Formats: sequence, structure tokens, C-alpha cells
Amino acid sequence: MEIRCKKENCGHNTGCSCKAGSINVDKATHCDSYSPDLLKEELTEQHGHIFQVAESKVKRNLKNVPLQCNATGCLFNKEKRCNANGITVIDDKGKADCATFCES
Repeated sequence: MEIRCKKENCGHNTGCSCKAGSINVDKATHCDSYSPDLLKEELTEQHGHIFQVAESKVKRNLKNVPLQCNATGCLFNKEKRCNANGITVIDDKGKADCATFCES
């Protein structure tokens, strides 16, 4: 089980791996744990896309990370806890969204 993040300018994202202490997905599947890294944002605005996505070999077990899910109608939402084998957060039009959402 792992937590993957493709929201490059998030302060918790290290090599596509989420390092947040806890994760909360809201009813609209947005990742409320997203925290912009202002330095990454500023550099990207000035120089365009400059961050190479490096795959992290460090995997975090979802069982050890508080992961609250408020997304209604998701197959993996079990009593407000994500029950998926892993999650991926993506950049969707500037928002951090849970791509693991699967309509039940």
C-alpha cells in the first residue's frame, strides 16, 4: 500500500510520494492535506516546468497514516477511512484530487 502524489508543487510531495502526517479527502475528492510549496510555485512561474519527477522507492503503509475520506459514493470509503490498496493524488486543473476515487 502506498500513497502517491503527482501534485508537484505540494510541500508534502517528495519524488511523487506523499510525506504528510495525515491525509484528508473531502466530499468532492479534493485532498485537503495539500499544502503549496511557495518556493516551487515561484520557481515554476518564473522558469516554467523545471522539476523532474523522480520516483521514490520509499513506500508508506496506509495503515500507518491517518487517512480520512469524506468522498460520498466512493467504493473504497469505509466509515470515512480509505480502504484502497493505495491512493494517488493528481493535479486536476490546479486542485489536488484523489484519482483513486471509484464510484460505488
